[in-house]
Amino acid sequence: MTSFRFIHCSDLHIDSPFKGLGSVQPQLAKRLRDSTLQAFQNIIELAIREQVDAVVIAGDIYDGADKSLQAQLKFLRGLKELTDADIPSFVVHGNHDPLDSRFASLEWPDRVTVFSGENVEGHTIQRDGKTLANLFGISYPTREVKENLALKFPDSSKEGFAIGVLHTNVGNNPNHDNYAPCSLDDLILRKMDYWALGHIHGFKILRDQDPAIVYPGNTQARHKNEAGRKGCCLVTLHADSPPEIEFVATDTVRFITDSLQLDEAKSVSEVLQSIHTKCEAIASTAEGRDLLIHLNLTGRTQAHPELQQTGSVETLNEEIQSYYDGQTPAVWIDLTLNTQGTYDVETLRQGNDFVADLLALYEEMDTDKGLDDLKKVLKPMLEDWKGKKYLDDISHQNLRDLLLEARNLTLDQLIEGE
Repeated sequence: MTSFRFIHCSDLHIDSPFKGLGSVQPQLAKRLRDSTLQAFQNIIELAIREQVDAVVIAGDIYDGADKSLQAQLKFLRGLKELTDADIPSFVVHGNHDPLDSRFASLEWPDRVTVFSGENVEGHTIQRDGKTLANLFGISYPTREVKENLALKFPDSSKEGFAIGVLHTNVGNNPNHDNYAPCSLDDLILRKMDYWALGHIHGFKILRDQDPAIVYPGNTQARHKNEAGRKGCCLVTLHADSPPEIEFVATDTVRFITDSLQLDEAKSVSEVLQSIHTKCEAIASTAEGRDLLIHLNLTGRTQAHPELQQTGSVETLNEEIQSYYDGQTPAVWIDLTLNTQGTYDVETLRQGNDFVADLLALYEEMDTDKGLDDLKKVLKPMLEDWKGKKYLDDISHQNLRDLLLEARNLTLDQLIEGE
């Protein structure tokens, strides 16, 4: 046993629907629908190019239980390419594609191992008659797995490297459903060399050795909350040194969320120029990927009154987008306006007029007592609303954010329009 090199990926979410985009930007919607499959194909090409010893997929191959026949065929086609290159692949299913969901009656290619959902299974990879690695894993039999599956893994003491494959929420990450929850200690006590995890959609090394515990993140972002590079891990385990864990980007459309301060902009023309400069800077770092840029316009600017006019943001968006139409790689822009006027709130607060009195009223509301009173005023409206069951309770911070927005809108009308 000297070294073992493999690709660790998870959360492919093939067939992700990308809801709500087609009617607005049909070209973008098509690119996004194709992107999850293309990201998987990028992994296949990477594995063959690097001549790895195995490919490990740690759950959520598909986005949902009703996966299309096309998606399943293309996934199997990718695994067949690995088989033809003499590369074994190991697959567990997660909460999005549990074993009891609908699958077409298709045969797996040779050298593909799909872990069952009953017990943790162990499979061996050999080289020249010697055991190179042992892979242990378990799939989700159903979507709602609340059991700590990590406790089912054996303490590994066999010949060769030991790799655990698990779709899990380590440490109760609040941003993801708490499926198959476990602790870091649960994983460490199993004495693996490497834990190939899935479920969390961001690349994160929880522990770099003894054992290495890694989330590669999803292979392709699906919305703006999954901004940044997405991909897989190219891992090399060594017998006498720490593992090498290299993140490799596989995404084809990259989401970027950023903000742009417009304090220096004195006109709409300068606003447009600032947006264009910012987008060009972002595009220059995108490694040739198509881009969807969500840009939040902020700051105090003399152009604020014009930007507040109905349809202004949409017009700016169209104007910037026209520059990128037809370019390769493609760039799509989505602007959000949160600018303010150039008035000085502190000076206005010290005045002796209606505006100063209004600011004092807003400040009076921004206290624990004022916020409690505001919640009482809103309570009847929310109780009678049919959609109330979809809302969390309104916190004081929620109300503070709304008050600040309302105050700024009020000042926009009173000061800028005077």
